[in-house]
Amino acid sequence: MHTNLTCDLCSLPVDDNAFTSVLTRKTYRFCCIGCKQVFHMLWEASDAGDPEQFKETELFEKCRDMGIIPSSENNLSPKESNASVPFANNFVGISQKAALEHTLALNLKVAGMWCLACAWVLEEMLKKLPGVMEVSCNFSTDRLRCEYNPIKSSPDQIISTINRLGYRAAIPGDEFETNLKRKEFIRFAFSAFLTANVMMLSFALYSGFIIRLTPAAVYKLSWPIFILTSIILVYGGAPIYRKAWAGLNMAVFGMETLITIGAFSAYSYSTFNLFAGSIHLFYDTAAMLITLTLLGKTIERKALDSIHEDLKNFFSLKPNKVKRCSQESPNGRYVSTEVLRKEDVFMIETDEIVPADGLILEGTGSVDESSLTGEARPVKKSAGNRIRSGTLILRGVYRVRAEGVGENSTLGQMISIMEKALQQKAPLEGKTDRILRFFVPMILLLAAATGLACLLSGFTFGNALIRSVTVLVIACPCALGIAIPIARVAGISLAEKKGILVRDYSAFEQAVKTDAFVFDKTGTLTKGDWSILDVQIMEPFSREQILSVAAGLETYSDHYIAAQIKRHAEKNSLLPAAVEQVRCYQNGVSGLFKNKAVKIGSKDFILEDLPNIPIDPAVENTSEAIQSTVYMSLGNQLCALFIFGDVLRDKASETVTRLHDRGYGVALVSGDGDQTTRMIGKILSIKNASGGQQPRDKAFFIRDLQKDGNRVAMVGDGVNDAPALVQADLAIAVHSGSHLGKEAADITLMRGSPEQILDYLDLAKLVNQKIHQNLLLSFLYNTISIPIALSGLLTPLVAVSAMLLSSLSVIGNTLLLKRRYKDS
Repeated sequence: MHTNLTCDLCSLPVDDNAFTSVLTRKTYRFCCIGCKQVFHMLWEASDAGDPEQFKETELFEKCRDMGIIPSSENNLSPKESNASVPFANNFVGISQKAALEHTLALNLKVAGMWCLACAWVLEEMLKKLPGVMEVSCNFSTDRLRCEYNPIKSSPDQIISTINRLGYRAAIPGDEFETNLKRKEFIRFAFSAFLTANVMMLSFALYSGFIIRLTPAAVYKLSWPIFILTSIILVYGGAPIYRKAWAGLNMAVFGMETLITIGAFSAYSYSTFNLFAGSIHLFYDTAAMLITLTLLGKTIERKALDSIHEDLKNFFSLKPNKVKRCSQESPNGRYVSTEVLRKEDVFMIETDEIVPADGLILEGTGSVDESSLTGEARPVKKSAGNRIRSGTLILRGVYRVRAEGVGENSTLGQMISIMEKALQQKAPLEGKTDRILRFFVPMILLLAAATGLACLLSGFTFGNALIRSVTVLVIACPCALGIAIPIARVAGISLAEKKGILVRDYSAFEQAVKTDAFVFDKTGTLTKGDWSILDVQIMEPFSREQILSVAAGLETYSDHYIAAQIKRHAEKNSLLPAAVEQVRCYQNGVSGLFKNKAVKIGSKDFILEDLPNIPIDPAVENTSEAIQSTVYMSLGNQLCALFIFGDVLRDKASETVTRLHDRGYGVALVSGDGDQTTRMIGKILSIKNASGGQQPRDKAFFIRDLQKDGNRVAMVGDGVNDAPALVQADLAIAVHSGSHLGKEAADITLMRGSPEQILDYLDLAKLVNQKIHQNLLLSFLYNTISIPIALSGLLTPLVAVSAMLLSSLSVIGNTLLLKRRYKDS
């Protein structure tokens, strides 16, 4: 290390690997990335033209006086702050319903949930708070969302209520989880240390069953055990009791209830015998119940973190700061992404994540869109291209005009959709939830009946109690409760890694049942990147007149055909003509030009007024080039034919072939001409191809297939093919850049490649296998373990170990899903 090098912000020593930044042809060094960012922000805010004079500004001195910038290594110790978090930072997003009811939406990360009962307790308790309208708590993702009236309640009150119940809540992105894990580990380690001492002393005490111990010896052994166990139960078991108490108040019984009753039963009976001078003490049982539960949850949390890893990485893509440009700061100044608005201009550079969708105004380089599409390859971007939020800048500096921000950006829409999907429950999951509601009370009754039966059979009270505690602990339904939720999280997470956005969790189940696929043509099997190859003008019309009228008729349409016609007219330096009474239909558009009817659309649309139209022009179709015709009439005369060209998507032919090989039926429907559609079908080996189909005709087509007993998947445009997608058993949308929230689909292929359908079918098969395997493991465990516990062959210590191993077996089985799918 060069001791003469210091940080240009805080003046602390830096080594050879210091963070650097080049400003006004000078290299500045920093001890950490935080100092580098603070230096840039404060220099820009201070209006100091020369960075050399930065430390002489009043702003720098104020920051140093406030402790924001340390003046020495002694100032680096953490300081507690009493400043409250600004109210505006305590909520994320406002739903449409919330806006109508003058409520705000609050998203929280909740730690400490151990089973589905925890999520249900939180929902019911928060619903009782004044001003809280709706609550949805998801056990599988540890997330909670609620809508509240800011006049009657606040985020601090909601978080405080959750914390009092024994859980820990915070705004997503806060660094509370690391501290919480540290505290949980310390709690476990301390309890484990004391429990080890309890066990050693208990072994010594139990020798009294073999050799005679004096009362003084029993006293000296029993009281330390009592004290150590009391500490374990008070400190180690505190979070367990809080959750158990919250569940009792709501009449919802979970694992915490069983552990609490079991531990305190053993503790209370042992304390009674302690004061009676007996060596029949079971403090070791009470201590081990608590410690083993903490151990199991520590291991379980680590395994769950591995399952949640990809999901957390995706949710963390949303940046918190953006360099927004303004008249005062033309080169940009960092602000919170919450204040970024549509039409704002911002700067983004290498290694940063794009915070909003936008149009690149300046700059060139490459980006990585794998977080959205699942395809890890550099994509070149330059001025005039559009860039999506969540994209990583690999190389270059861009000036971008924001077009979609916050929840309206691509990343915001994807996060919102995934959160909703994670909150959904599969039909089978609803059945297990209902079973769990009654299962624990039944086990409590069974344990009580077991103890009573033992007493009536001549057992001592201590032995009867141990038998009851064993039944209580071993029958905990944790494995059953998490069997489906963690498989759901793993499935949605793995799908996102492949660029597949899952909207409806039931799509996993539907995919396995599907036996037929219906494809739309344009934008699905073809790229939908239509361009005008030729315009054939009929006599006596002129080219200039027709292009001008066509552009005028399509002025207010955002259809891709309309865009190409307007672009073609503009390229020929022609202004749109004035067209009146414009009306849009499913297969065309009509209007009046100088009191003459003008129409553009499909052949069937034009045939309504013109019975005799020449056949489609002879077009050479190959596996690469696909051409289609759009017709135009003026004054009830055919005036022009617009010849459009398109190309097949990569892997389209291979995907259809592999679907055939797997035994799926495949059909093709399109709004384009029947001849063109059948030609595409021939190229792709799809015999059932039908053109001239309007959106409702496609829905009828799917309904007819369903009447024949088929389970149909529709693959099409998420907006234009909405009727067909709604009719289908499985709706698959190929993302084309439209607003994700408008798509009527169960899943969306973000990369737009038909090959992703095969990826999803493989994943759905694995997810459903894991769900059934998890449920089988859970039911087998309870079916085998409860009778064994009733027979008296187990002790409470073995029972709690078996209970924890059952949960870990379900989690481990789900982890195999991640490994197997990634290796496939």
